[in-house]
Amino acid sequence: MLIVAIVLLSALVSLPFSAWRTFAIESRFGFNRTRLGTWLADLGKGVLVGAILGLPLAALVIALMRYAGGAWWLWAWGAWMGFQFLLLALYPTVIAPLFNKFTPMPDGPARTRIEALLARCGFASRGLYLMDGSKRSSHGNAYFTGFGRAKRIVMFDTLVERLAPEETEAVLAHELGHFKLRHIAKRIAWSAAMSLAFFALLAWLARADWFYGGLYVPPSPERPGVALVLFFLVLPVFTFLLAPVASWYSRRHEYEADAYAARQTSAGAMVSALVRLYEDNAATLTPDPLHSAFHDSHPPAALRVAHLEALSAGTAAAAAATA
Repeated sequence: MLIVAIVLLSALVSLPFSAWRTFAIESRFGFNRTRLGTWLADLGKGVLVGAILGLPLAALVIALMRYAGGAWWLWAWGAWMGFQFLLLALYPTVIAPLFNKFTPMPDGPARTRIEALLARCGFASRGLYLMDGSKRSSHGNAYFTGFGRAKRIVMFDTLVERLAPEETEAVLAHELGHFKLRHIAKRIAWSAAMSLAFFALLAWLARADWFYGGLYVPPSPERPGVALVLFFLVLPVFTFLLAPVASWYSRRHEYEADAYAARQTSAGAMVSALVRLYEDNAATLTPDPLHSAFHDSHPPAALRVAHLEALSAGTAAAAAATA
């Protein structure tokens, strides 16, 4: 009940900001297409899904903290990783369809190019789908979801409407690069290592009186829910300092995925797709470097375009030398 109360209070505090972002800021720049009924329905579904998945997990972790002995944090970490893989399995076919409609991508030049790209890269998936992203926003995107035989490729309908077939192919090649270069597996491994360290840290802090005293809470080692709530309330303050490292690691993967897309399609198509996406999304082209280092998982537009142009020039020079 303590955890539920904290989650609900946090949600209530953030709710006005979420509504302002959707109905004021996004509307001001012409991006919002979400109706109030859709927004409220999404909110209700999110709460329901969070309760169905989150409450059993929280109860399990608390039970392990109480009864699994000194090594409870190892068992809790195993439960957390199992939960993550369960989400990966359930999201494409169970969770995502609760919020959006997915239809097979219709035949046409874009689908023909994408199927040829997938065959060229040796990538097998359970389907190529269009998502009705235009129901909520005019922003466009594409992503892979699931793992193993449940892999799906999802394209926003807004993306396919705005990009030329060769540009759509280049964007998908970039996303495909993340999979082929094992970026997803590396990020899962990174997440597993970090979560293991956090559970070990939680096990140590839960027994330390100074941890509770420093937060003006009576020492409560016999009440694992208190330790759990305090830990996750305090953790973001310290992990924020690691944000530039995480951003650097993510940006490195973005550059590698851009290079993969340039090899599989063309650097020019990727550049034109990026320019169009940045223009359509009104993205900041010259972000503050310090702010960007903490908050941006993707490199600034100018750096990505320069990187792709350098790759294109290098390819052209190599071809000329061979000729």
